[in-house]
Amino acid sequence: MSPAATATALATPTAPTTTDALPGHVENLTGAQTDMLKAMWSRLFELFKQKGTEYKPEPKTEKAPSVKKTGWFGKKAATEEKSTDVFLGTTTDPSWMSLPLEKALPLIPGTQLRATFWNMVATDNPDAVVLRFLRARKWDIDAAYNMITNTLRWRLHMRVDDIVALGENGMRDELNKLQPDLGDCFITQLNSGKAYLGGPDKADRGICFINVNLHRKEDQPSEVIKLLTIYVMETSRMIVHQPVEAACIVFNMDGFTLKNMDFDFVKFLVTCFEAYYPETLGSCLIHKAPWVFSTVWSLITPLLDPVVASKIHFTKDVNELTQYVDISALPGNISGEKDKKTKDEATKVDPVSPGTLDKPSTPAYQEYLSMIETYEAETNQWTKIKSAEKDASCSARRELAREYRLARVNAERDIRGPSSYEAKGLATINEKGRLILDFGGDWTPLDITESV
Repeated sequence: MSPAATATALATPTAPTTTDALPGHVENLTGAQTDMLKAMWSRLFELFKQKGTEYKPEPKTEKAPSVKKTGWFGKKAATEEKSTDVFLGTTTDPSWMSLPLEKALPLIPGTQLRATFWNMVATDNPDAVVLRFLRARKWDIDAAYNMITNTLRWRLHMRVDDIVALGENGMRDELNKLQPDLGDCFITQLNSGKAYLGGPDKADRGICFINVNLHRKEDQPSEVIKLLTIYVMETSRMIVHQPVEAACIVFNMDGFTLKNMDFDFVKFLVTCFEAYYPETLGSCLIHKAPWVFSTVWSLITPLLDPVVASKIHFTKDVNELTQYVDISALPGNISGEKDKKTKDEATKVDPVSPGTLDKPSTPAYQEYLSMIETYEAETNQWTKIKSAEKDASCSARRELAREYRLARVNAERDIRGPSSYEAKGLATINEKGRLILDFGGDWTPLDITESV
């Protein structure tokens, strides 16, 4: 490492590993909640042992571009588009999603459920991930177990792990193989400026800014928007670090007309947050919504879970928006500072290399797999400790999570396809293997490697 790089690494502040945790979160659990967490782990370990039924998809011929049929708010012909997907749902048995959960789950090999579970955990604290499902279902173990297993089958169906492994240009290449120009469409939408990452808000959460006026439903197939949504959500998880578990979304409604409304996308996004990424939406800010949006909003509100609805706030001007986000973190098209841009907007990088679906074989990846086995073995022993006995300390669980996170960060580039977000330095692993978060602007780069 160069002297300058060494100096930068030494100067980078490290995020604290302890804080005053919220109730029901890591390191702030009641005895009953700890027992529920243990019970969830025990059920997951049993699930991962099941044999299931191996599924080998038949090779599919190239499909012609679908004819888009839209109606008011894009609601017409929603069922017709389901059969046009060329990437989503093509590597799993359709019955895994079509059957009720209790009938579908036994069909899925436990090895696949286990693999996608750990990819869902990614660099996060594993206990924190399981706890999100328990909190989302108000500590009902059966409901939380059904929610997490439904998420795992959805991840397999939607090929979430493949999307992560391929990265943006790997997705481009793969989609172009399946349907001419589809991958190019994906990249065009990714770089369109309709969605970009920044932050933080006043709760130190990352922000996804969405410029709604740049979106037209007819500009891309619905599959591309779903893929883009999953890609951005999964990529943004690189900035997750305890105790910051959630993100903020700012919908910039300036210039919105009914031509920008995509009801299918709204339903997909709402479903993602409610069913598959629980407790990850910290705040949703709808900024400068015009009067015509009231008609749209009347259609959206019935879709919202009360918990999600409680996180939505309307702001009519910058003064109101800065109650939630400091003006220094706002892009110029929102703050009114014409030449100001977020780091994501302002930083130009060369196209990143495509990822691959080939399984990694690097020492770092093998160490990561070994760490998963260690984490599972120690957690399995922990689940057998009765609450009346001397339980494993919070510090022991945190140290285990820290060791897991270090192993995952070290193997991250073997697992995750290259991303322009990392190339821009938003969340990057430096030469010393440290995960650095840098929102740009007035933000001081922060070492979040050990934030568990």
